Amino acid sequence: MNGNKDMLAGISTVFIDIDDTLWWFTENSKVAFRHTYDKFGISDIEPCYERFHDIYLEENNRLWELYHHGKIEKDFLVSERFRYVLDAVGYKGDCMALAHSLNEEYLSHLATLPLAVPGALGLLQRLTRRGLQVNVLSNGFKGVQQQKLSSAGLLPYITHVVLSDDCGITKPQRGIFDYALEVTGAQAETSVMIGDNPEADIQGAHDAGWKTIYFNLKGKPAIPGTADYEVASLDDIL
Repeated sequence: MNGNKDMLAGISTVFIDIDDTLWWFTENSKVAFRHTYDKFGISDIEPCYERFHDIYLEENNRLWELYHHGKIEKDFLVSERFRYVLDAVGYKGDCMALAHSLNEEYLSHLATLPLAVPGALGLLQRLTRRGLQVNVLSNGFKGVQQQKLSSAGLLPYITHVVLSDDCGITKPQRGIFDYALEVTGAQAETSVMIGDNPEADIQGAHDAGWKTIYFNLKGKPAIPGTADYEVASLDDIL
């Protein structure tokens, strides 16, 4: 754990990212994607599941990067990621129609999956016992994000669910952090952001004047000068 141990004195409000910080998106997504592939008989279109999944992941990551920076709209992201992979594997039918159905099934099944990141429940319980206001701040989609937290048993510990869908601004843009303070009644100087994305979560919060804890789940280096703390486990935070 890196950083000055007194750096977080005076913190009263905690904002936490959802995907791969509290709710284990990486693992749950594998289950939901396989479920969707099987339910729609995609093996008749692309018999190699790994190829279909790998093409999707690459395109989905590219689109999310654009979405984080406000360069594309949510509707384009959710329609294009499956349309692209269907086109890439040579589907001869209506790519857009099937892509819409795949996306709906994937998201609805995804939100029901219960796997939390190790230590997430304990962290939330300990933060709330200390009298801190605990909120989530996410670029994920309205409805889906709340259901994820509920499925994992985490929602009772959350005071406010603040989403980019609510304000039309995505992390790391300054506006969503200011919006989060307005919604929760918090102050920048007494707020801390915990998240796994070094740019969207950590640099964004740092630039908004918040303290930051970088949860380095995937071994990606923090952007220099943006993380007050860096942890490899949620258990390390307290």
